Amino acid sequence: MPPIHLLPVELLTRIFHLGVDSDPLPDDRPPEHRPFEVLVSHVCRHWRHIALHTPHLWTTVHFRLKSHIDRGRAYLSRNARLPIDIYVDTCAEDTAKHRKDLIFRDSFMPTFDVVLPHIDRWREFHLKVADLECKGSARKVLNTCGPAPLLRTLQLWHVQNWESPERLFGAIGPPPVVVFGGHLPRLKNIILQGVNLPWTSSPFLSNLTAIEYALHSDDVRMPWEQWRNMLVSSPNLERLCLHYSGPRAKSSGGSPPDGIEWWGADPPAPDDVIPPGVQLPPAADPVLLPRLQEIQLHDLDSDYLIALFRTLDAPHLRALHLELDTEDQDFTPFVQYLVAPPLALVKSRHHHHHANGDAHEGPSSLHRNASRPKFPHLKSLTVSALTCSLESWRALLESAPELTRLEADFMGTPEGAFDVLFESTRAVPPSHSRSRSPSPDLVSASSPASSSSAHVRVNGVVNGVNGIDLKGKGKGKGKARAVDEEDYYDYDHAPAYHAPPDGETPVLPVLRTLRAAGVSGKQLARLAAHRRARGCPVRRWEVEDGARDEEGVALERELVAVSARWRAGVVERERVRGGGEGGEGKVREPWRLDEDVERLVWYREELVPEYDEDEGVGAEGDADASEDGDGGGDGEAGS
Repeated sequence: MPPIHLLPVELLTRIFHLGVDSDPLPDDRPPEHRPFEVLVSHVCRHWRHIALHTPHLWTTVHFRLKSHIDRGRAYLSRNARLPIDIYVDTCAEDTAKHRKDLIFRDSFMPTFDVVLPHIDRWREFHLKVADLECKGSARKVLNTCGPAPLLRTLQLWHVQNWESPERLFGAIGPPPVVVFGGHLPRLKNIILQGVNLPWTSSPFLSNLTAIEYALHSDDVRMPWEQWRNMLVSSPNLERLCLHYSGPRAKSSGGSPPDGIEWWGADPPAPDDVIPPGVQLPPAADPVLLPRLQEIQLHDLDSDYLIALFRTLDAPHLRALHLELDTEDQDFTPFVQYLVAPPLALVKSRHHHHHANGDAHEGPSSLHRNASRPKFPHLKSLTVSALTCSLESWRALLESAPELTRLEADFMGTPEGAFDVLFESTRAVPPSHSRSRSPSPDLVSASSPASSSSAHVRVNGVVNGVNGIDLKGKGKGKGKARAVDEEDYYDYDHAPAYHAPPDGETPVLPVLRTLRAAGVSGKQLARLAAHRRARGCPVRRWEVEDGARDEEGVALERELVAVSARWRAGVVERERVRGGGEGGEGKVREPWRLDEDVERLVWYREELVPEYDEDEGVGAEGDADASEDGDGGGDGEAGS
């Protein structure tokens, strides 16, 4: 009997639970991926029996191929009425002409015939359509299906190449419909792309923890009043993502104005003369979002963003993602606003004077206040594209002294943006409650004298998890928790930041992870040497594969050598510390020796798989032959 069969059934079941929870979400799976639950159920008769009687393994039902309809019925018969996650992916008309096996118009409604009887236990519902006829059918289904009392995540995507704003408006302009009868009492996460709802008839837009809106023309965006109510009623909001969407920009003509550009407009100065009949912006306090951790912004105008952020207060924001390269747009004013918001409310009120001389009491006056950035505790900054001046870019980095992770495509940033990382500032670095002085043996092991490649010396640690995983990769029943890198960093044995003797602080003094694209290996090696000399080495480098030149490979080799020296130093120190004169003792926490104190990893940008006419059935088609129902029988099947 193989040793694996000696494990108790309860322990093997627990292992299966962990495996299915760590499997990629259906949205992130490559076409050839076979779900974990299918693999373990096809290994042998014993494993299949255990898998088929473990309901937790069959709670994610994904429809992409027509064969998945029968597979879905099999899953639903095995999950013992546990809460379920539904994923439905349809294809475009052009693709359906070449791929007859994909979910399209004729197989769209049969898919819902399988899952609608179980709507009372839907936990997540993800629907992607790429065809207007399928979208029309989806509107009818969601309008008549009734409430989903357990639904926590709702994702509705209309994925299509719009080609022009006119086509986009034509697709999302039709009147929206009420979904799920307007009754989703447990909804926490909502994702809408190219799909708009009747905002005033959607009472479930409250108590949210994640909001993601994308591809909404201004005419169908949420009016300011509903937008503000949604945020005020969602004090536990953690993630906000806006991709060419958000609250309505311009007023639709109603009273009061329902556009963000009026509510977030610059207030008049105390000595301004206000023409008769001009309505002043209200003195509404910004919406406080104390738990907001992440904001993503894509394809929005600079003025719109400034107006939007004047209405928000997120003092504990940790992660910011910017993809702002709209044609003919300069985002310097927005970046400058993030660095030093120029206006702050005070409690006094001022009298403004109309042209006729009459006094008018205006809103709460504002005064200049550049004492702190908009997000003073930022830990992670991702810049896919940003059109701004080099000076504002420099100021943005200097305003984030607590930043531990920077991810940037330097081809989409101002010229010279990478060189800013070599600069210094007089700002005082943030104190670190767990920082310690460098260990003498590690300093000596990685000192300039100990390496022949001075231009590639770097010191750091691989952290396992870098920053906060707000997307929660993994299935909904096993979301990754938000963790700090300190959980994975051995502060007893690795160096922390220490101020250079001249008193100047490097830009981003506590940077631990740099994910870079658009730079050469030579540039990275120079930066590694510079930050080592300044006492603040980068501990993890994530580098686009295009930088794998001679200098990049040399840097990678050097980091491997430094990590090996570090591990040898830990073993020796613990041996001496634990064994006294005899020198015999155990290494505390030996699993840390599996980590690299410094590391460089290469990555390659991968395009999201699309339903392309050149995409053959390939491995997925073969795999699904054994996934349908109880395909594979009770005998052994190859994994």
